[in-house]
Amino acid sequence: MRLPWVLFAGAALICGATAMSGIQPNDEGLMLQAAARIAGGELPYRDFWWFYPPGQPVLLGGLWAALGPSLLTWKLVRALAAGAVALLAWRLARHGGAPRWAALCVWLAATLALAYPSGPHPFPVALALCLGALLCLERPALAGALTGVAAFWRLEFAAYLALGVLLAYAVREERKRAAARYTGVAAAVAAVLFAPFVALGGPGRAFELLIRYPALDFGDHQSLPFPLAYDGPLNTGSVGGFLSDSAENLLLFHLPLALVLALAGAVLAGALRFRRAEWWRVAVAVFALGMVHYLLARADAFHTGPLAVMVAVLAAWAAPELGRATAAGAGAALALAGLAFAVLEGADRVWLVARSGGTPLSLPVADGVRVPERTARELEGAVRAIQARVPDGAPIYVAPARSDRVTAGNPLLYVLADRPNPTRYDIQAPGVVTTAPVQREIVAELERARPRVVVRDTSPQTAAPEPNAAGRSSGVTLLDDYLARAYRPVERHGALVILERR
Repeated sequence: MRLPWVLFAGAALICGATAMSGIQPNDEGLMLQAAARIAGGELPYRDFWWFYPPGQPVLLGGLWAALGPSLLTWKLVRALAAGAVALLAWRLARHGGAPRWAALCVWLAATLALAYPSGPHPFPVALALCLGALLCLERPALAGALTGVAAFWRLEFAAYLALGVLLAYAVREERKRAAARYTGVAAAVAAVLFAPFVALGGPGRAFELLIRYPALDFGDHQSLPFPLAYDGPLNTGSVGGFLSDSAENLLLFHLPLALVLALAGAVLAGALRFRRAEWWRVAVAVFALGMVHYLLARADAFHTGPLAVMVAVLAAWAAPELGRATAAGAGAALALAGLAFAVLEGADRVWLVARSGGTPLSLPVADGVRVPERTARELEGAVRAIQARVPDGAPIYVAPARSDRVTAGNPLLYVLADRPNPTRYDIQAPGVVTTAPVQREIVAELERARPRVVVRDTSPQTAAPEPNAAGRSSGVTLLDDYLARAYRPVERHGALVILERR
């Protein structure tokens, strides 16, 4: 049939188009700088600080090595992954008996959920692999292989999936053989993929960055409270003012709550009509609950996509119960209301991106990416200033506004200027670069490499007062003190201050 190809291509085109608008100095820069390091022969954990699995930067680094550096590389990967997620979500909805109209709503919800905010995050690839595994649970070895590959992109996604699959196999007859085959293949594939990086980076360092830091430190420093009480801008002066100034903010703010409520309704409807013959539904439901945990790690727009996709699937499964005066019918109504909210919010965000305009960023690696005109002027001016002062291959360092309180960085400047970082810290992770030992290490590396230029990003978002440990000062200013002694400001391009060595 042609429909699956149409659905895949449609989702990929929509997500590819939105990805061409705007840049993300922190998240995009972090992933692309990792890809640049890998393309240059460095390895995560051994040569640079990296607390994600290596799948996404290894893929992008390989593409950069083959095709050359470009912001388009991750956008192509994102578009293809989004197309796969939307198609597989549609197939999973149909596999569970969802009506055609409901399955098409799942496709639309998945497409919009991944269309914006976009970025080179690893979750779309991991989510596509997990959806593929959920669709082939009757073939435990294949499902296990997909789970092992998913772990190479996101460990927690693979863990949520494995838990759900094993619980589903526990409900199924002949469960021991299927569970053993699934677990063995998943573990073997993951071990083979991770082994070179763990061996070369060192088991201790790999454990520290892959397991201990995400599990124990990330939440304390970067989690956000679940959004319940809206305190943002609210224009009630006119209907037009509300729609233009406040509607999107309200929709985006309440999206996590809408998704959680919708999931509760879908799980209720599914539980009340569950039959043992449909044992595979358990795996999908448990994985969806895992996506709630992923959202709660940092309840912002960048973490709603996976849950929105899974809520859409479960809501579509509950659709046949809609209109019945039963608890399952009430759950289905709640689930489909949440799905409608997610589609409305996603459509609104995509529409805002489509009408945002902008101008092409005139830098070699940008390849047609559009940004606001002011952003383009500032970035182009800063990159010209860097390249005029720093020869090819010589390092620069990019610092946030302050070193004692850090909520974001700007590692994208390394990529745009095509100049390396002499330290192993591209990420400006709170609780890491804000500590005395790491700042001493950075200062020592800067003193050894003596880069001619340091760029200080003074944007407010690099030191935002978030309600977590990242938003509080560590009291450590060793890096700031060193930069004040060793460098002096010579140019300013918006928030980007060019510092030259004294």
